[in-house]
Amino acid sequence: ANSAQIAVDEINALGGDIQFELMTEDDVNDAETSVNAYNALMDDGMQILVGTVTTQPALSVVPLSYEDRVFTLTPSASGDDVISINDNDNVFQICFTDSNQGSRSAQYIDENFDSPKIAIIYKNDDAYSSGIRETFVTKAEELGLEVVSETTFTTDSQNDFSVQLSDAKNAGADLLF
Repeated sequence: ANSAQIAVDEINALGGDIQFELMTEDDVNDAETSVNAYNALMDDGMQILVGTVTTQPALSVVPLSYEDRVFTLTPSASGDDVISINDNDNVFQICFTDSNQGSRSAQYIDENFDSPKIAIIYKNDDAYSSGIRETFVTKAEELGLEVVSETTFTTDSQNDFSVQLSDAKNAGADLLF
């Protein structure tokens, strides 16, 4: 928020007919909270939305911003569905989509490693992690890459990866994705 405020201050210092005011809310990576934050910002007169940060909140807010015709720019919500809901013409992503990240990662591995044995560890209760994993596996199969281990974790179990790493080691993995 500090860097955004600095940018607003610098733009406003240039003068001109258009002046900006920065309003912020924290969606805490929660769909319901993001909708509440969106509504609070709309009540305060929001005209441009720069956010949400992640895919799940974006999927909740994007239909609202489409209906309200609010220009929406997400710096990091990467889910493929973020810009395809309602065939949005007012919602834009800055970062690569999940499908692009997953498939391009497989291409990179194929181009830069000689017949790697790949272990995949992904967070199965997270759309971002699951989405990248899905497109990675599809592209890896297409390229003939060998995935020897796939294990998961959740928000509740993300502090200890010994089981996943043991599985990767026992499967003979020499590359971790």
